[in-house]
Formats: sequence, C-alpha cells, structure tokens
Amino acid sequence: MIQKFFDNIYKIELPIPFPMKTTNVFLIDERPRTLVDTGIKTDASFEELQKALEHLGFSISSIERILITHGHIDHYGQAQKISSLSGAPIYIHPKDYGKIRSIIHSFGSLKSILLRNGVPETLVNQAIRFIESAQKMADSLSEAFFLEDGDSIPFASMTWKTIHCPGHSSGLVCFHWPEGKTLFTGDHLLKDITPNPVLNIPDNPSPLRYPGLKEYLSSLQKVEGLEINLLLPGHGEEVHDPQGLIRKILTHHQERMNQVLSLLSPGEKTPYEIAMDLFPGVPPFEIFLGVSEAVGHLEILREAGRVRVKEKGTKDFYSLEG
Repeated sequence: MIQKFFDNIYKIELPIPFPMKTTNVFLIDERPRTLVDTGIKTDASFEELQKALEHLGFSISSIERILITHGHIDHYGQAQKISSLSGAPIYIHPKDYGKIRSIIHSFGSLKSILLRNGVPETLVNQAIRFIESAQKMADSLSEAFFLEDGDSIPFASMTWKTIHCPGHSSGLVCFHWPEGKTLFTGDHLLKDITPNPVLNIPDNPSPLRYPGLKEYLSSLQKVEGLEINLLLPGHGEEVHDPQGLIRKILTHHQERMNQVLSLLSPGEKTPYEIAMDLFPGVPPFEIFLGVSEAVGHLEILREAGRVRVKEKGTKDFYSLEG
C-alpha cells in the first residue's frame, strides 16, 4: 500500500512476520532521494518495496540516502542490501549502530539480566532463541554515518532536524520537518500502540539500572515542545493530534505505575512476577517486552523512593518502601 503526503512524501507499507503485520517506510522524492527506514530483510519485504518504487516511477538504484530511525530489525533489516545495490549511504544514531554491530555478543548479558529479573531459565532460553532467529532477518551494517541530536538533514528545498528520543531504543531518532510541522517518529509515537521502552543492556552495568522508561518519558516531553501537526510513524496510520496522543500515553503510564504499586501490596515480587500479573498469558517471545515494561516502572518508583529493591541469591525483588 502506498499513501502520499504533501507533494513528495510517500508511505510504503512492507510486510513483517510479527503481530503488527507491516512496517512503514517513507520515500522522500527530493534530492538527495531518501528512504526513511527500510523494513525487514525478507524476500516478501524486498519485492514489495521494489514493486512500490516501480509504481512511483523509481527503482532501488534511485535511492540516494537511507535514514534509520532505530536499530530494530523491522526498521533497518534490509538497509545494507539496499545500500549495496544503490550506493546510498546509511545514517543512524551511534548508540544503535553499536548495538546492531554487537547484538550477537550481547546475548550472554541479556540472559543474565532476564534471569536476575526472575524469568525462569526455560523461558529465557526460548526468548534468546527467538531473538537469535529473528536476527537472520537483518544484515549488520558494515558502514554508516552517525546522526546526533540536532543534526541537520538537508534536501534541495527543505531541511530536517534530527531529534534524539531514547526510550524504545537507546539510539532512536525522530526526524522533524519544521516548515511542514511534521515528525517522522519511527516507534517513538504510534497511533494505536503504546511503544514499549525496551530493557536495553546498560553501557555501565554497575550498579545495574534500567533507564528505558525514564528516558522515554523525557523524550515525550521533548517532542511535546515541538510545533508539529502531523506524525508519520513506523507502524500504522498517521496522527493528526500529536499533543492528544502524547497526553494519552502519559496518562497510560501513570495508570500503569499505580497498577504496579498495587501489585506490590503486600509482599515482594520479581519484575517477571509483576509482568505476568500485568500481561497474563503473554507468549514466550514477548516476555522480554513484558519484563521491560515492569522494570521500567519499578525503576522510576525506586528513584522516587516509593519502592525498594533487594537482591536475594541471584534475583532482584521489589517491595513497597516503608
């Protein structure tokens, strides 16, 4: 499916083998001709992209620049292939470039963190196997140029600005077109789904802290201060009421925070136990996401002095403070 915005922005929906079904990529028909995100590396995704480009009068070789919002496989998976075929340089935030390059080596750390947060080893191994398998649907990036917060992205008649919005991913960036009052959001803001601040493996593991949700909420406030009327997200439909969506997400997280507090009264629980209370029946491959959300809220509550964490054996247990 192709949808046009303004005179030169095209949304192309590409299939993915996950519950959301599709990823949005955007073709900007202005020199340098730019693709925002690339979709996953599967035959179906590549063929659909080729077909859409041909329908618009272009080809893979027409692409002159690739911008990656963040380093999750459904957003960068076929970037390397497209770059190799077109010669288009790839731009990404350095934090997510580093994570893409080191993902295979980080599975041991991820396993230790999941075990520490109470996930049974059988489920941890299932989750790791799923993530390992999913990595086959993405090529690592051999070379990329780095985008930092505030960097300009020039076109022939307009200039975008890079907005670093960590949370869902530590290196997620949005692209702001001030004159068009438009923001390309990746997974930072989605119309019908509350993005999950992923349990990122911290750069400095001592003491072990998980800043994902705190960073995400700060990033929301950062975007709230922009003059924007249109959000073009990485999944689903466009959003014409950005401020209303941000308020909705902030309210959701406040309600979830209260829910986590109620689940801790009385007694103490691991983040895994809280995640199972919040999301009963979640499939094994989504346990990582459920624990990420539980930990995010627990860490904010811990910093606020409302809960405490105690290590017992090799696991962390959270309880109400006082």
